[in-house]
Amino acid sequence: MPNLPILIYDGQCKMCIRLVKFLEPMNREQNGYRMTFVPFQQAGELITAYKLNPDKLRQALHVIDASGSVFVAGAAVEKLSDVFPLLKLGAGFFATSLGESLYKTIAENRYRVFGCSDECYVSESGKQAQSTSEKTI
Repeated sequence: MPNLPILIYDGQCKMCIRLVKFLEPMNREQNGYRMTFVPFQQAGELITAYKLNPDKLRQALHVIDASGSVFVAGAAVEKLSDVFPLLKLGAGFFATSLGESLYKTIAENRYRVFGCSDECYVSESGKQAQSTSEKTI
């Protein structure tokens, strides 16, 4: 089980990168971070540990909570709001069938609408998690 909840996102999707950059200032706490942000492109250990489907990771956000439960797409957005209460304003909508449908439509068209970055974006919490993981190997 993770010490912190983990958000797995598409590190090349400009919309996902904007979300992570929006959350980063709220993520910092006195003793570290509230959540770890990891691009799916660098989530090999998580894929193995939680038996995640790499194709599904390409399609939607995933949140792994502190108990090890995995939430996908709209449910992941709703779970994010547990860590970042500001998101509660709209997160509940994405847990509805209409919200899931809208999420899927946006996700399927995200590169066309929002663009694709040439480089994979890794947040500070992801870099820290990566260096901690490398030290334990």
